[in-house]
Amino acid sequence: MEGGKTAMAAPPMSPSVVEFIKTPHCHHEAHCETCRDLEGGRAWRQGIAKRFTVESVDWPCPRGYEWGYEGRSRGLGDTVAKVIKAVTFGRVKPCGGCKKRQAALNRLVPYGARGSA
Repeated sequence: MEGGKTAMAAPPMSPSVVEFIKTPHCHHEAHCETCRDLEGGRAWRQGIAKRFTVESVDWPCPRGYEWGYEGRSRGLGDTVAKVIKAVTFGRVKPCGGCKKRQAALNRLVPYGARGSA
């Protein structure tokens, strides 16, 4: 398993789910973090389910991302935040200062554009 993706094959999908995959929502992976948040993303998935026929509101990710997927790091701030979360087992919640530090580090040390090395 690499980058939060599962090694298992995706289950067969209905044509409507295939249509959803072609939308900017899924194709550009702009909402993966929200979608893969099992509880917090349920309202977002319910909105999508009104427009596309899906098996359930908690559908499997067509890209193979697991529940809890946190997306790609945009910069050093995101990486530091993920390390802190992992080391503290999620017991330390980010405060306003943490979020400011994360944003500042992302601006100071951004990672390359998606697809670049």
